[in-house]
Amino acid sequence: MYFTQLQATGEDFIGLLGFASDKYAILSRNFPDQDVLNVPVLKTSVYGTGLCGLFLAGNGNGVLAPYLVSDDLTKKLECFLNPLDVKVGVVGGDYTALGNLVCANDYGCFASPMISETDVLEGVLGVPIVQKKIGGHSDVGAVISATNKGFVAHPDLEGELDEIEQVLKVKGLCSTVNFGSPYVKAGLIANSKGYIAGLRTSGIELGRVDDAFGFI
Repeated sequence: MYFTQLQATGEDFIGLLGFASDKYAILSRNFPDQDVLNVPVLKTSVYGTGLCGLFLAGNGNGVLAPYLVSDDLTKKLECFLNPLDVKVGVVGGDYTALGNLVCANDYGCFASPMISETDVLEGVLGVPIVQKKIGGHSDVGAVISATNKGFVAHPDLEGELDEIEQVLKVKGLCSTVNFGSPYVKAGLIANSKGYIAGLRTSGIELGRVDDAFGFI
């Protein structure tokens, strides 16, 4: 099976608790075990919370952490990721919720205009960076969940799909998750091998997600 639905510590918005690429997954300490992503997993915390998917972002080339992360966490990330040939970079500025501000796969990246250090993003992620709002949303990482096979986007972005496809080099669709939430990244953890959806995601929504991520 290439997908599963679950709650983590009573939370359906599991994308706040972790994220994945085709090389690794980083999840909160109490995240349930799963086998659909088929990559090495690091379970940890950020700023003393389980919100790994909110504070961290990345792709198969690198992981971005916000400023003021502890040296212990940076070392833990490096010890886990460097043997996988994945870089770790720290992004300065006024904002820490990088998971809401960066959307990347291994082909391209959207970055929020709120991010000031795009040179760090390009050096760590190893892909071209497009810095702009999408469909009026500055929280570009919250409104798109992308893999190397496809992407799921906020319904507001129906008119932006062509541009998103040009940047990320994959096709995608608009959908909601968790029975109507448009902020799709918060409800999904995905890579090219599989995905995890929040338990409240409906059958119709799962069908759209399957199609968007290229599983059907």
